[in-house]
Amino acid sequence: MTFADLYYEKINFLRYFHQGDCNQCGFSSCDAFIEAIKTGIKKPQDCSVITKNKAYSLKAIQKIEESWPEVPLLTHPRPGFTGLVELNEPNAGSLVLISGNNEYTEQVLMTVLSTTVCPFFVVFSDTGGNTVDMSMIYHTLTAEKICDALKEAGMEEKVSAKEMIIPGLAYSLKGDIEKLTGWQVRVGPVCAAELPLFLSEIWLPPETGER
Repeated sequence: MTFADLYYEKINFLRYFHQGDCNQCGFSSCDAFIEAIKTGIKKPQDCSVITKNKAYSLKAIQKIEESWPEVPLLTHPRPGFTGLVELNEPNAGSLVLISGNNEYTEQVLMTVLSTTVCPFFVVFSDTGGNTVDMSMIYHTLTAEKICDALKEAGMEEKVSAKEMIIPGLAYSLKGDIEKLTGWQVRVGPVCAAELPLFLSEIWLPPETGER
């Protein structure tokens, strides 16, 4: 079976490091140290300047790569759940994540979110069952549909900070969404597995996290 590209190779690990000249990890560059983490030669905490949250985020990404589902390369849409999912008892200050309603996309995203106790509102917009990449090609993920999904989920009444994160592949929708909704839009990573690093300041581990 041929499997879909989940864009793991698109994760930009280097952007989350200071890229200084400390060399205390024993490597000549942060890039070399990151490769050592990937191959198991080094652990994130072997970097003396990395924060505790980022160290955990790197571990979470490794766990995600090992546990997320194998997604077949689809030739037809696979509709999943459409609407709002509330994770870890979100409140008015919680972030809103936007995604499409493809069944496998939802499984992948929920696998990622299972690595934290951070509260989120997750809104699955109706993309006709297309994955995010295909929905951008077929124009089934649009600013209008995201606006409708927010209204149907009652998000205006649920959050005070009108801020959402859209998938990196949907970056071209940012301006139109902001015009339609009045919300601030942050463009997230292309690969969902990068979210722990992208949001490392709040990505608390389940076993010790405190909200």
